[in-house]
Amino acid sequence: MTTARPRRAQTFRRFGGAAAIVSAVALATFVSVPAAMAASAAPAAAALPTAGLNYVAIGDSYSSGLGVDPQTDQPVAGCGQSSNNYPHQVAAALGMNLTDVTCAGAQASNVTTDPQQTYNPDGTPLAVAPVQLDSLSADTDVVTITVGGNGLKFTQIALACAAATADGPLLFNNPPAPAPPNTTCEPSVSALLTPAFQALAKSLADTYAAVAQAAPNAKIFVLGYPSIAPDVIPPAGCFSSVLTPNSFPFTTADTPFLHGVETNLDNLVQKTAAGAGFTYVPTFADSIGHSACAAPADQYVNGVFVSFVTDPTTHETVPLIDEKSLHPNASGVDFMAAELEPQIEAAFPVIDTPTPTPTPSVTATPTVSPTDTPAPTSSATATAVPAALASTGLSEPFIAGAGVLALLFLGAGISVAIVQRRLAAGRR
Repeated sequence: MTTARPRRAQTFRRFGGAAAIVSAVALATFVSVPAAMAASAAPAAAALPTAGLNYVAIGDSYSSGLGVDPQTDQPVAGCGQSSNNYPHQVAAALGMNLTDVTCAGAQASNVTTDPQQTYNPDGTPLAVAPVQLDSLSADTDVVTITVGGNGLKFTQIALACAAATADGPLLFNNPPAPAPPNTTCEPSVSALLTPAFQALAKSLADTYAAVAQAAPNAKIFVLGYPSIAPDVIPPAGCFSSVLTPNSFPFTTADTPFLHGVETNLDNLVQKTAAGAGFTYVPTFADSIGHSACAAPADQYVNGVFVSFVTDPTTHETVPLIDEKSLHPNASGVDFMAAELEPQIEAAFPVIDTPTPTPTPSVTATPTVSPTDTPAPTSSATATAVPAALASTGLSEPFIAGAGVLALLFLGAGISVAIVQRRLAAGRR
């Protein structure tokens, strides 16, 4: 008999642990049932705030994706527009409705007032693209634009600076003998750049003002030009012969000069865009390490592709620069899309509207005096949800959870009774 109490106490301690576990499980069930039901009923994640916006892309070959496959022949043949250009990529990623009227060779005037003539590779007229501004309206939500480089005729500048070796002479801009050949294009090109930049500053300002007027409700994004020439020539050098596909045929003197021209262009575009109240999307600084001087696998911009043809009039051999020269390659187009996308997302942020949580009403419980005898409740009304309970906002899952908890505690009570009887039998 002396060991009965410890055994009993141990028995109940063990049962108490089991009861605690049962109670914890019951409580978890009681809490998780309505929570799980609420989670399953939660609305799906809201769609992107940019979904369904009307997006119009305007601009030149850096917008159109010239030389990047596949080509669309839009808005007309000869525009060099790629279905993988940055407007197409960003529109697909953000669910916007895209109207892409970008066209290679476009100048600021082709955006605002002048239809653009496109050409066949042999120089014969091909098609006429409408004025790009015609695609804008009060219903336009987003506009992107890259334009201005053609106003400086940067491709022609680069061709004029092409050299035979890293130290010169120049290939296509030299005086006839016996004068010494030019070893740098900077003096002759610089004389042309000052008036060109002055004209470009005015045309950009006028173009941006016209775009803002044509799309008064739009958010407008101006992308700069990626870097073509590096800011610092690497120890191994940049120069490669123009006879080599994807070459960088510029002297050690002209390479920093060309980078300076690009820097001035980028600064002008950025300043003018800010003055117009547009969002400037920088692409120049972050692409310097991916210029046409970089290793082919790291380039965002193509080098120079030149072929030599015979002029039918003079019968002289003349260089013909391929249109994809000094333009973004597929990696460069991806880079521009990656720079633009978060800027548009930031302009259309997700607005979280929390669902209001109803405040449960509290129904006062009537005070029952000791002398009052509660009215008997039939089994039918015992299973029904009282009106007072319904008014508190308790849900059916909540009641179901409470029922599960009650059943578990009832099972625990039966187990206690069974253990007590077995212990009593043992003492006998």
